Amino acid sequence: MDDLLAQFVIEAAELTQQAAEDLLALDREPGNRAKLDSAFRAIHTLKGSVGLFDLAPMQGALHAAEDVLGLAIKDNVELDPARIDPILAVIEWIDRCVQHLQRAATLPPEAADEAAKLVLSLASGRAAPVASSLAGATVPHWAAGLFEAHPALQRGKAVALRYSPAPECFFNGDDPVSLMAAVPDLVFTRVSTREDWPDPTEFDPFRSNLIFEAISTAKRAEIEAVFRLIPDQIAIAQDASPDPKELPAESGETVMRTIRVDLARIDDIVALVGELLTAKNGMSALVAQAQALEGGLALSRNVAAAQQDLGRLVNQLQRAATDVRMVPLGDTLRRLSRLVREISGQTGKPLQLDVTGGEIEADKTIVDGLYEPMLHIIRNAVDHGIETEEQRQIAGKPAKGTISVDARQVGHRIELELRDDGRGIEPGHIRAAALARGLISAETAATLGESESLELLFTPGFSTSETVSNLSGRGVGMDAVRASVRRLGGKVTIVSAVGTGTTIGLSLPTSFAMSRVILVTVAGEQYGVPMDSITETVRIPASAITQVRSSEVCVLRDRTIPILRLGDIVGSTVQTRSEELLLVLEIGASALGLVVDSIGERFETLLRPPAGLLKAVKGILGTTVLGDGRIVMVLDLEALLA
Repeated sequence: MDDLLAQFVIEAAELTQQAAEDLLALDREPGNRAKLDSAFRAIHTLKGSVGLFDLAPMQGALHAAEDVLGLAIKDNVELDPARIDPILAVIEWIDRCVQHLQRAATLPPEAADEAAKLVLSLASGRAAPVASSLAGATVPHWAAGLFEAHPALQRGKAVALRYSPAPECFFNGDDPVSLMAAVPDLVFTRVSTREDWPDPTEFDPFRSNLIFEAISTAKRAEIEAVFRLIPDQIAIAQDASPDPKELPAESGETVMRTIRVDLARIDDIVALVGELLTAKNGMSALVAQAQALEGGLALSRNVAAAQQDLGRLVNQLQRAATDVRMVPLGDTLRRLSRLVREISGQTGKPLQLDVTGGEIEADKTIVDGLYEPMLHIIRNAVDHGIETEEQRQIAGKPAKGTISVDARQVGHRIELELRDDGRGIEPGHIRAAALARGLISAETAATLGESESLELLFTPGFSTSETVSNLSGRGVGMDAVRASVRRLGGKVTIVSAVGTGTTIGLSLPTSFAMSRVILVTVAGEQYGVPMDSITETVRIPASAITQVRSSEVCVLRDRTIPILRLGDIVGSTVQTRSEELLLVLEIGASALGLVVDSIGERFETLLRPPAGLLKAVKGILGTTVLGDGRIVMVLDLEALLA
């Protein structure tokens, strides 16, 4: 992909997002002129960018969408709500085309046919009086070529049509030639092929391969009447357009100065910050060496002062580098509005989405990675949680189901809650489904409480769906959600009340460029443990740990928690002591105690991903370099304990 097309792909994604947001706002507030102007500008700018490339189908569809918005602006009327869905369909299609361009640097082969159908849907979706106004819109690309080839035609009096018969039209009783002959007042006709003709031995005489383009001086309504039974195969346009002077001027708002930078370059800066941080930590050893010298007290103080200055500058540089990668959550949360609108149409369930906290910022990788798990959660909520309109009325609930997405920042973490007011989750149903699929034994099922039963939803292979649907039950369960969130350094929790609804909680770091790590020692070996996994550290008498069957447990503040020994996990010899040091960890909805020999320093560091043989080792997040040059493995406790 050349640089110009790569830049277009980036800009197109931003413009389609802006246009979709404005259109969804117009759906809620039809009289919002500012949103109408903004949607027009986004589509107008996108159409202009498309014009730099040989992307005629995209330009034609955007032209038609722009015309609809332009006419509403010109006539100073509210945008007909019936027009919003067809324009949103154009935006969604443009999104898919841009993604295809990014992958293959070309449009999909069916782009021309899809664009023609979109243009037709824009034209046919408007009521008759307004449709006549649409006839005066700027014509799409294919029609413009016809009019330019016949400049003698009186402007505004000719109609261009493009008839693309379905390949199986003969079996449907359609005769394309007869239909074209029935069009009144034809002044020009051109016939082309949909695709190259096959070899004579493979020719199928019962399959249409033709496309008809023509110009007529008849009225548009007379032409539409000829093709009234096949509206999806015909596109019609008229040679007239709104006066550009009457279209909205470019916004006079102050434009923020920005520059697009490849994320890889920012990552290089963050990596350098990590190296500086390691170098700064290494100065601690120099301070100790200076103190050991005869008369070295003054030198050690000077080195310590230099280390503090360097640390302050490195911390500022780290924050600056991290801030460059920060983007608001709203970029992802607003995409959910389009998703919910689409699902509502598919299922026939009226839905309302309430979103708060879009201004909170996080690392771009985290924000981008959140969309897929949230998409799956919302699909599950609608498919399994939100009742039908009739069921909600019987239950005394509002006819429209509500899904709420609330985001807030707590310290260095983002707390997201996705709630629905549906039927909730019956723990007994979950246990029965897990038992039927062989995921748990009958003995285990009898001992599970409500929270443990809900945790079964995250078991790989678990599903309550008997059949595959377009929304959920497609073989991708909540375990995929937890895995996606865990890759982002986050956690997933779930609570539910039967008859009231379900809440899925996501807790993620705002940034994972730097990690807070605590050193622990087991049998003389040091390991790093992410501090985000630890809720507290506590010392308890060894006698407080009791054996229950093959496991160890202890009671901590009236709460029984299982005990694991890090020495057992990493294969070290377990020492017998009168007192044990526990790291209390929160894993999902459960707590457990991890026994270690001792705890060392706490520090921030840049984790290096596992390389070489370590890539195949389970439970290693990465490695870090200590100030004295030693390399320490940082453990992924959830993976080790899984």
